[in-house]
Amino acid sequence: MIMRYTPDAPQSRGGTAAGVCVGDLGDVLTYRQFVLGGVACIVLAAAAPRAYAQRADENVVISAEDAFGTKVGSDSVGLYDARSARGFDPQQAGNIRVEGLYFDQQGNFGVRLTKSTTMRIGLSAQSYPFPAPTGIADIAVQQPADHTVVSAAVTYANPRGQSAVAIDMGTPLVGDKLGMVAGINRFHLSNEQGTGGGGLTMATLFRWRPNDTIELMPFYFQNQILNTEVPVSVFTGGNYLPPEVGRDHFFGQKWAARRSTDHNVGVIGRAALWENWRLQGAVFRSESLRQHNYVAFLRNVQPNGTGNLDILKYPAHFSGSYSGEVRASGVYTDGQFRHTIHIAARGRDTERLFGGGSTVSFGPTQIGVYRPLAEPVYTLGVRDKDVVKQVTPGASYVGQWANVGEFSVGVQKSFYHRDFGKEGGAAATTSSRPLLYNGTIAWYPTKSLAIYGGYTRGLEEFGTAPDNAANGGEPLPAKLTKQLDAGVRYRIMPGLNVMAGVFEVTKPYFDRNTVNVYTDVGSLRHRGIEMSLAGKVLPNVTVIAGAVFLQARASGLTVDQGLIGNVPPGTAPRLIRANVQYDFEQLKGFSVDGQVELIGSQYANRVNTLRVGSANTLSLGARYAFTVMDKRATLRLQVTNVTDVYDWYVEGASGRLYPSLPRTLSARLAADF
Repeated sequence: MIMRYTPDAPQSRGGTAAGVCVGDLGDVLTYRQFVLGGVACIVLAAAAPRAYAQRADENVVISAEDAFGTKVGSDSVGLYDARSARGFDPQQAGNIRVEGLYFDQQGNFGVRLTKSTTMRIGLSAQSYPFPAPTGIADIAVQQPADHTVVSAAVTYANPRGQSAVAIDMGTPLVGDKLGMVAGINRFHLSNEQGTGGGGLTMATLFRWRPNDTIELMPFYFQNQILNTEVPVSVFTGGNYLPPEVGRDHFFGQKWAARRSTDHNVGVIGRAALWENWRLQGAVFRSESLRQHNYVAFLRNVQPNGTGNLDILKYPAHFSGSYSGEVRASGVYTDGQFRHTIHIAARGRDTERLFGGGSTVSFGPTQIGVYRPLAEPVYTLGVRDKDVVKQVTPGASYVGQWANVGEFSVGVQKSFYHRDFGKEGGAAATTSSRPLLYNGTIAWYPTKSLAIYGGYTRGLEEFGTAPDNAANGGEPLPAKLTKQLDAGVRYRIMPGLNVMAGVFEVTKPYFDRNTVNVYTDVGSLRHRGIEMSLAGKVLPNVTVIAGAVFLQARASGLTVDQGLIGNVPPGTAPRLIRANVQYDFEQLKGFSVDGQVELIGSQYANRVNTLRVGSANTLSLGARYAFTVMDKRATLRLQVTNVTDVYDWYVEGASGRLYPSLPRTLSARLAADF
């Protein structure tokens, strides 16, 4: 939904504006610190000599080209995002791209470094080099402006108490040859069950253009989460939902908190080789370290709200990856025909350390009731070690016939190698060398109408086993996947498009088997219909509206034996999101907006005997863009879950139940100096 806050934070000290805004690393923001820090950021930013719009102009509704998923800053609209598309997770499947180049993401890649994230789904993925099943999340990074830009923003949400103070800067350092962007953010989190914590983020990127044919962009990003309390994962004991409790009632344990640090560093490069050929490439290092790692479970919850409390503690978990891609692209034009050839190779070297956890049971506990307990002594085990090396060379061709259509075909050969075993012990080795391929076609019968279709075969990983499995946290092996999709796009008028399509995605089905090991138990097929309406329906009315109707079906031995149902839990058969923004003609700079979200009823357990109801929410907001002393600023207000409905959601693979967030008023003030 719009104004969806993404934790993203800084790390800097001293007498600079960054140091004042960040404050002490050991604390989270109080309300007073939040207000004073925000004022300090804006006052210090006012020292910038020249202005060029940046954060104050961010508006995802105006920026989105379709309803399949767009994120600008911390706001997002559309049906899909980097963690959910057509019922699957693009990030865990390895479908993240940075500036169009392959990135094996392990650590958070935050707002301070990201300009926008666009989901490449359906027609928008047609001419994308080497598409992937369930679509691609394409990240565009922040770019230095031609003028010095300093942006400051403060955010606060009530009653949840989330707050953030951020400052970003972009400036040329050596004319148009060298420029820099940098950002920091200090935030306080308030999550489900009243859990909270603090965090810091910092990011910087340089863009070097020694001449008109070469560009290099090195960058660094760090995100720290400091002692964030862990919510209790709730699992019902029968075919009923847990009783409703206060959504801000903390009933975990203060000592069961998490600390984590994410790093991303890399360099992106582009060069013109000669008249028709262009070279681009990137190398990334992405890391995630969970120093403190607890998981709390409330199992077998009864209708009266009592359940058994278990708390699992892991040793430090680590995942790190070197990844990247190099691609040469040649473009040849012959009259109405345009031919594009891509020759590329991408690869990764990923290491993960996980597992070794120990669980302590604390007996009966009442949901929603805080009962402080002493931390026991845990006996931790040996961690598992997972190392994956993968190299995938390939080539693709895109042919375009002006005003008639286009055609593309691609082929890749993937060399996949995995070593898995206990840390310091012998490892079991698996390897595969599948051939991957894709083909798409689009036809333009008229200037307003496009008809498209495509097929993609991929090799994807499937994340990690849920914590309530015997092998919780274990990375899952790579498996072959495939996707068929087709649809139409019609341009109703300039700036207003409607799209409709069908798709079928087939992947292996992972679930817990008879001994509670999360593994490949069969096949999973997602069929669906998706629709998008995006653009200005009137000169002052912008609409981003989408709908997906999904049929998810599992098959395999565990389904045939009746151990699990044939519908995966946590998969909604219907999702509708519609955003509307109205700009007032008489009050320049003032607009109001709203979002309606309708999520269909879905199964809440593996045997398909319990459902959570449909979830329907309304959010309303207003935006006022104004100028003070020639400095641009925007005040953004929003109320999410206006009617304060109480809905239960289910986390698919694990079956964990959690309630919707309460009605929340949030405010954000951003200014460019």
